Amino acid sequence: MSRTTGRQDGGSPGTRARLLEAEITRVAAVCFGEMGYRATTLDTVAARAGVSKVTLYKYVSSKEDLLWRVFQRTIDAFRSGLRQIIDKDLPADQKLRRIIRYQVQLLTSHLPFLIVFFSEESGLPPDLARRVAREKREYDRAIERVVRQGIAEGRVRDLPPTLLVFGLLGMCNWLYKWYHPGGQLAPEQIADLFVDLLEQGYAAVKAPRGGEALASVLHRIETKLAALDRRLGELAAGGEPPGGPRTPARRAPVRHPRHAAARTVSEPETPARGSRSAGGHRRS
Repeated sequence: MSRTTGRQDGGSPGTRARLLEAEITRVAAVCFGEMGYRATTLDTVAARAGVSKVTLYKYVSSKEDLLWRVFQRTIDAFRSGLRQIIDKDLPADQKLRRIIRYQVQLLTSHLPFLIVFFSEESGLPPDLARRVAREKREYDRAIERVVRQGIAEGRVRDLPPTLLVFGLLGMCNWLYKWYHPGGQLAPEQIADLFVDLLEQGYAAVKAPRGGEALASVLHRIETKLAALDRRLGELAAGGEPPGGPRTPARRAPVRHPRHAAARTVSEPETPARGSRSAGGHRRS
C-alpha cells in the first residue's frame, strides 16, 4: 500500500495505469478517513488525485467500487504479512511477537486505509461485507492456530486461544482511534510496549519471561503450609496417627517462608512463649 503517483513519467502504459489506479485508491482512503465515506464524493477524489472525473471512471465504476478497493488492499496487506510470519520455522511465542509488531507497523504506516477498514464497513454492499467478515474470521483463526501451537510447546499460557487473540488484536487495532504520526511514541516503541504488556502483564512485580509471578508462587506455598499446619494441629490435639495411639512428639513450629528469609544467620529465631505460628495456632 505504498504511495504512488499517476503523474510519473516513463514506464510502460500498463505500469503507469497501475500506478495511477493505486494513487486513486490511496487518495480515496485519505478522503474517506478524513471526511467519512458518505460525505466524500467522486469529484473530491478526482480533484485530490489530480485527474478528471472522466479519467477516474476509467479505473472505478462507482464510489462503492472505490471503497471495496480500499478494503481489498487492506485485506491483502494483512494476509500477506501474516502468511510470511506463520510460514517461518520459529517457536510460537516468537511468531506472536512478530505478529504484534507487524500489526502495529501496518496500522501506523497506512493509517488512512485502516481507519476506513475499521469504521466504514457499513458502506459496503451486503455480499462484500460478508466477504470482509469472512476474511477477518480467517485472519483471527490463523493467529489462534499459532496460540494453540504455543500452548502445546509450553511457551504460551493455557488460556482460551480465542480470548487471547481478541485481546491481542483489540489492543493493536485500536491504534486507528488514537495514534497520530509524530506523537510522543514511535511505532517501534509502541510495539515494544505492547509485547511487554502482553507477555509480562501490568503488575509491578514480574517474573522472568515464561515464569510465574513471584507473588503467585508465594501464595501457593503459604496456602500449603497453612493446610499442613492445621493438620498437624489436629493430630496434636487428639487425632491418632495410623498404627494406633502413640505418644505425640513435640512438633517444631512451621515457619512462614517470608519471616524466615527476613532473619539473618546471626539472629537465630527463639520463639516467644505463647506466640502464634504461621497457621494461627498458639505455641505452648
